[in-house]
Amino acid sequence: MVPSKPRNSAPKSAPGRAASRRRPKPVAEAPASPEARRRRLSWQTGIFLVTIAIVLFAFLQPINSAVKQAQQIAALNSEIDSTKSEVQALKSKNENLRNPEYIKRKARADQYYVEKGKNAVIVTNQDAIKGDDSDSDRPQRKQAWYLELLESIQEVGNTVEKG
Repeated sequence: MVPSKPRNSAPKSAPGRAASRRRPKPVAEAPASPEARRRRLSWQTGIFLVTIAIVLFAFLQPINSAVKQAQQIAALNSEIDSTKSEVQALKSKNENLRNPEYIKRKARADQYYVEKGKNAVIVTNQDAIKGDDSDSDRPQRKQAWYLELLESIQEVGNTVEKG
């Protein structure tokens, strides 16, 4: 065998030698169409909205508990105010109960107490006091009052038996 001439270049498939590649010539980009801009904008908007949703979800529970606590605090403050007003009313009532004149007035008005030597008069028809002497407003009875009472007791007895 005859030695061959050395090659100036290695074969393209030879190991250790990279194939020469041509770079493509840069092409001037055409302006992006509005549709491509919308897609890119909607993609960016989507990522932004997902980020906002994650942040809101992370802070939703603490915000909810803070709102509930604020409502509870407001309810307790109003309860405190009403309790303070009740305490104030009870203090004034306590002071009144220590006053003998107030006790006399209450005993006369509520319990119908009378001082010694005085007569008590209880008025049941307040209209008669005002000077209204007409009897036309009063209903006229068909029968005696005790008969009406007896009839009403019998009616009540009959309804109880039926029920």
